[in-house]
Amino acid sequence: MSLKIKKDAKITRLEIIIKLDYYSYINNSKAEAKMNSISPLVHQITDKEARKQAKNLFNQVKKSTGRVPKWMRVMANCEDVLVGFFTLFKAVMDNAPVNILLKWRIALKISDLNKCDFCVSVAKQQLEMFGLNDKKIKNIESEKLSKEEQTALEYAVASTEHAYNINPKIIKKMKKYYTDAQIVEISSVVGLFNFINRFNDSLGVLPDVK
Repeated sequence: MSLKIKKDAKITRLEIIIKLDYYSYINNSKAEAKMNSISPLVHQITDKEARKQAKNLFNQVKKSTGRVPKWMRVMANCEDVLVGFFTLFKAVMDNAPVNILLKWRIALKISDLNKCDFCVSVAKQQLEMFGLNDKKIKNIESEKLSKEEQTALEYAVASTEHAYNINPKIIKKMKKYYTDAQIVEISSVVGLFNFINRFNDSLGVLPDVK
């Protein structure tokens, strides 16, 4: 089952991730007898246990997809973190000042580096929505990317692997191609996906698997 979004659809990028998780759940449910359920390392907050703001987010998601994904129930153990994550995601993954397609390329590269299978899957499906085929997604860095895009990916990798010691040449190129506001936003994409990659993997927040 694929997720189709009209060009004029009013939907946040975070809602897309929630919907992708939902469709993954539906597909997994069809083969339920052959699947093993992986439980997170911490308690999943129930609807009754959810506090006011978390409950409101739960209701929004259930209205849209019919269920609340595991990562939300886990994150709801700390309501402030859940609410803050929703707010940050919406602010970072919009279409300005950095192009949204580049942001999702960065998201895929980081998630792949961190070996977060769930986030890699989401990023790939998001890129497919922007018209990239499997070959282009698989060879994300061997595409005919502009020097600006290549530099952003190089910076994202350096920031993920050794943010304390980024090569000055990379910084110089970033300053050449991007404004300060764009550098801040690209750094925010890097930070956002490093966070959610590690959050999901360290707490065992994974989709059901075969």
